[in-house]
Amino acid sequence: MTEISDSQAMRLIQNKDIPQEILSSSRFVAVVLTQDWCPQWLFMKRWLVDMENEGVKVYYLSYNRKPYFSDFMEVKESVFGNDQVPYVRYYVNGTFAGDSNYVSRELFLSNFREGARV
Repeated sequence: MTEISDSQAMRLIQNKDIPQEILSSSRFVAVVLTQDWCPQWLFMKRWLVDMENEGVKVYYLSYNRKPYFSDFMEVKESVFGNDQVPYVRYYVNGTFAGDSNYVSRELFLSNFREGARV
């Protein structure tokens, strides 16, 4: 699991999209946008750390303690249309395949199986 860097987060804010180097880093990519206090995030984080063994590259950003918090949250809520945490975006071969909030490990992985058929 890889933390999104501040420079990547700033590009996300500017371009209103996930940076290409994240999307192209693996066939299956998940981007988790969250806040560090969220209990569902803390639960998911326990099994997300092992997702590379399943062929999924996971990136995350706990943006609540960042200086760009308000700008980031504006993009997340207005462009991505989600005001809940954790917020997960799924990509298959660099293409958006869906999104969710808190899910179980099995449902998380099913987003890639379904997306892989697209």
